[in-house]
Amino acid sequence: MRSGQLDTPADVLELTHGLHPATLGWVWVGIRAREGDVAPARGLRSSAQVQVRAWWDDSLVPGRYLRAEHRLLLIDDVRDITGQQVEMQLACSELIGQPGEYRAEGQPPRSCRICLIHSAPVVDEAGRVTDYQTRAEVALIEAGRPQIGDQLVVGDVTYNVIAYDDGSDDGVVRGLWLEAQ
Repeated sequence: MRSGQLDTPADVLELTHGLHPATLGWVWVGIRAREGDVAPARGLRSSAQVQVRAWWDDSLVPGRYLRAEHRLLLIDDVRDITGQQVEMQLACSELIGQPGEYRAEGQPPRSCRICLIHSAPVVDEAGRVTDYQTRAEVALIEAGRPQIGDQLVVGDVTYNVIAYDDGSDDGVVRGLWLEAQ
């Protein structure tokens, strides 16, 4: 990729121990979706990998994020293209969803992406479906770890967080069970 194609400024973000995004700086990048068949997203993570090129920068490591042009990308893998620390190729997962807001009592509202799944199956320990409820996924870098009693707002609908989706918090995304207000 030639330097003229590194035409998108992107903030480099890191999730702090307090679950807030820290901006480490910015870089010029070139963003390109990978070609081929893409399965529909089943949650906040898009199933299509995104390829990003950038000039060498020590802050671009797996586990950090790029925010560019209203996109949020999780850096999954980094490769030195030249072998001389000049240009990098990053494989990233894109976090997608509807624009929304996370509200916790006593805290200012935080903008975040929310993936809503209406009529999601609730499964018991034996693997049987016991109910259907509204489920959401949020990115920890945007919302932190919502607690029971907090709220998510999508469009003109406010949802109360009534439970966690056990086992869904992988350090990037947290699953929640919701009830419309």
